[in-house]
Amino acid sequence: MKLREGPARDQPSGFGVGAQVIVHLDRTDGRGFLQDDPVGIIIAAGQTLGETPYAPPTADDPSWIVEFEEPFTGLDGSGPHRSAKVPERLLELAPLQ
Repeated sequence: MKLREGPARDQPSGFGVGAQVIVHLDRTDGRGFLQDDPVGIIIAAGQTLGETPYAPPTADDPSWIVEFEEPFTGLDGSGPHRSAKVPERLLELAPLQ
């Protein structure tokens, strides 16, 4: 499953346990336009280095464990996923409702 790059962040991210987030999928190959980006809640901090199903992490790329609101099937057919470790650069804080 590929995700797209999120916007650059010059200010503190605001990410933390309990934050509602949108996980941005990579649709550059033309797949998944009818599928919404999954929404979830951050339930724990991920490790800076380690394995992630979405993108190779780097030493400067913190990650978060996100529990999805609904089980999510990736654009590549993997899943359904109830949670995943996601690099912060692929997350966006969900708008307040």
